[in-house]
Amino acid sequence: MKLDHQRFYALFVLLICSMFSVVDCFAQQAELVPMMPGVKGNPSDVLAELSDMKITRELYDKELNAFKQVAQPQAVAQVITPEGRKDFLRQLVEVTMFQKKAQLENLDKTDEFKKELHNAVTAVLSMERIKKMLEKVTVDEADVKKFYEANKKAYTEPDQYHIFQISTDTKDKAEALLKEINGGKSFVEVAKASSIDGSKENGGDRGFVNIDEIAPEISAALSALEKDKVSAPISIADDLYLIVKYTEKKAGVVKDYDTVSSQIRRDLAGDKQVETFKAEIERLKKVYNFSLNKEVAETIRKESLTEAELNAILAKYDGHEIKVSELYKELEQIPTFIRPQVLGGEGLNDFLDQHFARVLSLLDAEKNYETYSKENPSVISDVTRRTLVKALFDKVLNPVTVSDTEIKEYYNKNLSNFASPALIHAHHILVKEEAEAKTIMATLEKEPAKFEEIAKTSSTCPSGRQGGDLGQFAEGQMVAEFENACKTAEIGKVIGPVKTQFGYHIIRVDSRTPAGTMKLEEVQDNIRSQLLPQKQKEVFDAYVEALRKEFNVKVYQENL
Repeated sequence: MKLDHQRFYALFVLLICSMFSVVDCFAQQAELVPMMPGVKGNPSDVLAELSDMKITRELYDKELNAFKQVAQPQAVAQVITPEGRKDFLRQLVEVTMFQKKAQLENLDKTDEFKKELHNAVTAVLSMERIKKMLEKVTVDEADVKKFYEANKKAYTEPDQYHIFQISTDTKDKAEALLKEINGGKSFVEVAKASSIDGSKENGGDRGFVNIDEIAPEISAALSALEKDKVSAPISIADDLYLIVKYTEKKAGVVKDYDTVSSQIRRDLAGDKQVETFKAEIERLKKVYNFSLNKEVAETIRKESLTEAELNAILAKYDGHEIKVSELYKELEQIPTFIRPQVLGGEGLNDFLDQHFARVLSLLDAEKNYETYSKENPSVISDVTRRTLVKALFDKVLNPVTVSDTEIKEYYNKNLSNFASPALIHAHHILVKEEAEAKTIMATLEKEPAKFEEIAKTSSTCPSGRQGGDLGQFAEGQMVAEFENACKTAEIGKVIGPVKTQFGYHIIRVDSRTPAGTMKLEEVQDNIRSQLLPQKQKEVFDAYVEALRKEFNVKVYQENL
């Protein structure tokens, strides 16, 4: 698979996943059908009753099969166990209850519901259309064989050597050990006595090793050696020299076509799916007159944007103008510390491609809503069920809150959980050479305001991109020399150079906070986020039990 295909493949997988997130694990919910007698083992077996409704084995199997098609392998492995099947039945009963209750309360009659349903259906129609498009992609057997014949080298098992080695830290020692072996001592004996690597105890025996898994210096030496002959010292690094030999060689062999054909077919299908997806997005760009201002797009790489840059027109399509600010909101969901990696090189183009591919696909589904709905008749009913259940959840759980009194009570009962260590906030500049550190120090003594500027241009630490800002750190998080200097430095004064294992540091301590207990206002939001799910679960569990009584639920797990 070509590199640009791999990047684009990741793009369209992300696109599909982002659309697929609107689809609940239950691809379809239980149909409501009249009661009828059944026999154990038959499709009509009754697995659960809810008032005048029932869930039969046929419906259960239908839901289970739909779940298997979309679930992760681990979830599928769990749900096919006896306990997993029982749990799936329980969830199916609950979802059926929620759907019925939502209908009884007319939650599907509100404007908010209708809007949310329309958006959800549009997203699923977009996803289904792409999914079906990619499912049509096939690879001919002739193409698989042709690829195999043209790329046999890629499917060749490498040569294997049964290697023995002796490692030393200097060339002189290696030459001395080689002299001992040439003088009559056995390779194994010398290795056990003098080698410094992990194979020493085995007399240097590394067993069979693939030629492509060893250092090129060693593979070159082995290729030039005769069996059982010992090599001259091989330089691997300034402090590592090896002597090697091999006692047996297994020539590489080409893997049989039948062994690799499935993998080749998957790879070729992936390539064709990528091309299909790319072609479709390019078609949509033409249909909806999409254009991207590349000069404006480049501004997104910046750490911060001006008001004018945020209001610049980034793209146009279907009569709409998209400002940078609209995309920047999505970008802000990416943590700041990894944003440079996400947007570096081709990363920006990938980010924009992913965003606008999703936008155009959704726009196309919106424009062709009626046509795509007819092509996918089950989508509206399926999404309606899920949206109904969500509407009920929102009605039951959204009113649940955690009061200030509850937060304060929890805080007072758990003060030990809110102990805070002594914290230091510091900036630093890290360089390799002491002379450079002293030069920087001399500059900062005259112009301390240049600290952040110099950090960005000279520091070898990743924090240099933030002007050397390390944020707050607690005792034990930094190496001892650095931490001790921070503990005694005058606040706001530049000190250094301080030597550590990483190099030489110029340090400015911005603040020191003594150990203590965090204040209630500092942690109340965290406490609220911790207590709210607990309260929601209690409310939810009670609500489920009430529904079970209301619908007189009966579950016959013995019929599974």
